[in-house]
Amino acid sequence: MGERIYLDHAATTPVSTVARDAYLNALANDYNPSSLHAEGRAARAVLDDARDRVARALGVRRKNVRFTGGGSESDSLAILGVARIARDGVRRRILVGATEHHAVLHAARALQREGFEIVTLPVDREGRIEGAAYRHELDERTLLVSIQLANNETGVLQPISLLAAEAHAAGALFHTDAVQAARWLDCSPEALGSDLLSLSGHKFGAPKGVGVLALRTEIALEPLIYGGGQEYGSRAGTENLPGIAAFAAALEFAVERRVEAVRKVAAIRAGFEERARSSISGLHINGGAAERLPNISNLAIPGIESEALLMKLDLDGVAASAGSACTSGVFEPSHAIAAMGLETALQRGVVRFSFAPESEERAVAEAGEILTAAIERLR
Repeated sequence: MGERIYLDHAATTPVSTVARDAYLNALANDYNPSSLHAEGRAARAVLDDARDRVARALGVRRKNVRFTGGGSESDSLAILGVARIARDGVRRRILVGATEHHAVLHAARALQREGFEIVTLPVDREGRIEGAAYRHELDERTLLVSIQLANNETGVLQPISLLAAEAHAAGALFHTDAVQAARWLDCSPEALGSDLLSLSGHKFGAPKGVGVLALRTEIALEPLIYGGGQEYGSRAGTENLPGIAAFAAALEFAVERRVEAVRKVAAIRAGFEERARSSISGLHINGGAAERLPNISNLAIPGIESEALLMKLDLDGVAASAGSACTSGVFEPSHAIAAMGLETALQRGVVRFSFAPESEERAVAEAGEILTAAIERLR
């Protein structure tokens, strides 16, 4: 077997050189930023610099950047933090999209057990929020709406600016999970109109274990973790200084190179999907008629079981996935794909390929050939 072909960048990206260098440099000052001695002040300077850089990249005030342990924590802090601090208010409804990441859906489920009303918004066959249903559910009881900017399985984009404006007209706050989007789209909360926005560093070249919840304006949040009051009182615990420094460096790098990255990756995906359509009978591209991120191709293949196909691809040197990689390696049909109304028989034959600027066109074309051959053998 030749060199492996990694096409699962939506699950996680390799740590970039700039992030690794920032991480290693921060290790030299990895003391407690809350300490008052010289070492602590040096650590605080690293933390403040990283916060300033992230704030500039997202167009928010530095005090509105809250570092977390990743995208799932950022989503949970946004949803639980807003709801629990307002638990005695009149507004007790929370609206979430049917295709949201489990971090959002499970946080909402936890609030349902606490007495909140959770409304799951339907999507059309391309994975877009049904506008009429959304507007029908918005009312004076709605506290918060949480809808992804870009779906982690299909890459389908939602019209966040419009949805947020409609939520605000009803007096509700709006949160968007932008975890998949930062490498490809402007994720400024101000530009999107989102009150809260979640990011995860390992989706754009930073190490795992560090994320951000960005606030468009100051919003009171009930913390998930109690202790010393770090992160402006919203997340206690000594800060992960090397991870935070790496996050800031990786985000800056992604923003600076975004235009060229989109151009290159969109061309790679277009070629991959064109070859797949011509060589795989019955192929369906999930979300293919909707506006999508440039890097995700989610294929439904008739007559194939996802797990068997992924195992065969892995043996043949290609890393792909069946969609979300956040289910502890247990395969089950995707809730997002099911919500889009895909036929049950096709739901079990879904495979996701996700690309990056580092992906080589030659390698992607080879992966397409390997995919076609694997399908022929499995069928």
